[in-house]
Amino acid sequence: MMGPRTFSRGGFTLLEVLIALAILLTAIIAVLLVFPTSLFQARQAVERSITAQTADSVIGEIRSSSAEALFFDRVRNELLTQQQADQIYTFTTTVQRLHGASNIYLQRITLNIQFSDERQETFVTYVTRQ
Repeated sequence: MMGPRTFSRGGFTLLEVLIALAILLTAIIAVLLVFPTSLFQARQAVERSITAQTADSVIGEIRSSSAEALFFDRVRNELLTQQQADQIYTFTTTVQRLHGASNIYLQRITLNIQFSDERQETFVTYVTRQ
């Protein structure tokens, strides 16, 4: 006589597969939700880096033109206001004469950079006679 046969099958049940898929789907959705935010922040970081370099360059050129040139309005106009070709930002430079002794040409230079999405960065420096 033959006894009852028992089959031992290896593998996963349908319920185990569905639970594994649900966990995997949750992880994929979480990554996809974070991805656009990180792209936006990376783009902002690049824009801020470019504008900081631009501000450094413009302020450096203004400083090299001397405090007397600033005081007597002999600074090139393109250093005072400019719009970038791809319109990521525009900048405006304000020169404010500060009161002091008559022989001290002390000016405050403010460089405002306006991004295309209405964000704004401000850089300030002071220039005096060298």
